[in-house]
Amino acid sequence: DEDPPKGEIRGEKLKPRKELPPLLLPLTEVETPRLDWIGTSFGLTNQLHKFWSKAMMKMLYLRQTPNELTGEHTTIMVRALPKRTGVDDAWLPAFVKDSQRRLISLFGGSFKSMDVRTAMAVLENMESVWAGTPADAPVKKTISQRSGSSCEKIEVTELNYFLTPHDLKRLELYGRNLCDHHLVTDLLPAIARLYFTGRFGSDFKVSSLQAALLCGIGLQHKSVDSLNGELGLPSNQILAMFNKAVRKMSMALSSILEESEKSKMLGGKERAKVEKAADKMKDVSHQTLQEDVQEAADVAMKKLKQSKSSKAANLPPEITEDAEIMQYAIKGSDKEWSEALKESELNENGTIAIRSVQEKAGKRKLGEEDIEREGEMATPSKTPKSKKSKSSKKKKSSKKTRSQ
Repeated sequence: DEDPPKGEIRGEKLKPRKELPPLLLPLTEVETPRLDWIGTSFGLTNQLHKFWSKAMMKMLYLRQTPNELTGEHTTIMVRALPKRTGVDDAWLPAFVKDSQRRLISLFGGSFKSMDVRTAMAVLENMESVWAGTPADAPVKKTISQRSGSSCEKIEVTELNYFLTPHDLKRLELYGRNLCDHHLVTDLLPAIARLYFTGRFGSDFKVSSLQAALLCGIGLQHKSVDSLNGELGLPSNQILAMFNKAVRKMSMALSSILEESEKSKMLGGKERAKVEKAADKMKDVSHQTLQEDVQEAADVAMKKLKQSKSSKAANLPPEITEDAEIMQYAIKGSDKEWSEALKESELNENGTIAIRSVQEKAGKRKLGEEDIEREGEMATPSKTPKSKKSKSSKKKKSSKKTRSQ
């Protein structure tokens, strides 16, 4: 047989080698590799989740179908190792916020049978992701952009897509115990989603029990009886705590609407600017319409008072205030009489007449004497008094004379 060529496996000669690297080395001699994260995977139970949460692990994945052998949902939890690079360390919170948004939507479907305590533990673990991140606005904005979901307080324009004014009124009625909880059942998924995604604001919180009821009824669509068995509380206490939570959220939503309406009102610099523009418009006319009308009314009242005072200048107030006596007063002013005396000639009777417009006297008020007179006329024992003829008064001449 021919010898195999050199350089091939068949031509290699097996013999002990010198200075081979060791298979195992002490950790003190091994250079530490650069790690970005460490993770774990297990079947989700409340005890295991609590253990790994204490190790600052955050859930990123939860399998929707349970394991065929154990009946548990497989989960993956990850802990980020800081790089000391500032905002670039926020990659894990962005993944957690995205997983939280998806998980909240799946609580009413694949995870509906999950115990409410475990569900709340998962949500609280995801919500605590903000504890390890800086609290400044740029970091939160970057996390929101990476996760694709907003974490800021909801505004009125966006709130109208979830709840109408009639829906808010129903929440208010239930919070005031004016209707049953079945009337607001259709609104609970939207309210629960807004709360667990942090859209009520960072300063808005409810108690742990109220949050568990909101998760069970709003997200998992469980009945009060099923929560009664899981939490071990009576139904009346569950409904009372749930009512307090809904009333608190209803007040928070109402405050959002009030703040929006308040922002539309003029104030500060904008109000001063509008007032300044209004002051400039006053320079267009010396008087406003109201001032012009008031001035005309004052002139008319002044003329009326002058005309009345000229007629009764020499008469006492007892006579001028009596309308029955003043109807016999001689009409005409001194100027009219002086002109009449100059131009007119005396009549045969030695009198002069001028024309005057007689004013109609106002209706005289009914006095005590009139009431007594009417009573005497209505009494049958007394003979009715003869009515005086008023024809002479009705045929009164429109001319008044004044002796020379």
